[in-house]
Amino acid sequence: MEISMTEQGIVFLFSCVVGGALGAFYDVFRIIRIAFNSKWLSIFFQDLIFCIFSAFSIILLVFYTNSGTIRWFSLFGCFMCFVLYHMTIGRFIMFISRKIIDFVKKVLRFLYKITVIPLKMAVLFTLKQLKRLIRFVLEIIRMTKSRLYYANEKRKINKDALKGFNLYGNSRKNNGNIDGKTAKSIVEIIKKDSEKNQKTLEKSKEKI
Repeated sequence: MEISMTEQGIVFLFSCVVGGALGAFYDVFRIIRIAFNSKWLSIFFQDLIFCIFSAFSIILLVFYTNSGTIRWFSLFGCFMCFVLYHMTIGRFIMFISRKIIDFVKKVLRFLYKITVIPLKMAVLFTLKQLKRLIRFVLEIIRMTKSRLYYANEKRKINKDALKGFNLYGNSRKNNGNIDGKTAKSIVEIIKKDSEKNQKTLEKSKEKI
């Protein structure tokens, strides 16, 4: 289907607009790469998205302006304006974008140094001191328990010994002499107390 020169000029202008828009769209990915230091895998997916979007845009352009008929000047207009944008406006935009990104990165680094690093050091210092305090408290508790335990065991030993002496005193008071049964009882009590105290001391040593 033949179209007039005016219609061809309109189609060419539409093609130029689409080519410039695609150039601006590609600059978005370039700015992202500069800002975030994109790796090869990220760049691959960015280029893939751009190619799919570009193909879809050109297909819509062809169907909207030429009813699906591909004309060489339409594709030439897209390609020419994409290259012109990249060589002129695109370079200026990328120059400004690099300056802005570098400035923002410097500001963020400065804020990181004056806020995050001192805060991190303060938190680490606080945790270290808190750990020391907990160790000190636990040591005091352990020593207190140990002293209470030894004091309790000492009272038990004194109490058991007092029982033996009371038994001995009562026997002498009643009879003047210790009979065989009483002496045997005293020996058994002393023997049991000795075994009990020995086990207690062994357990306390194991705990320590």
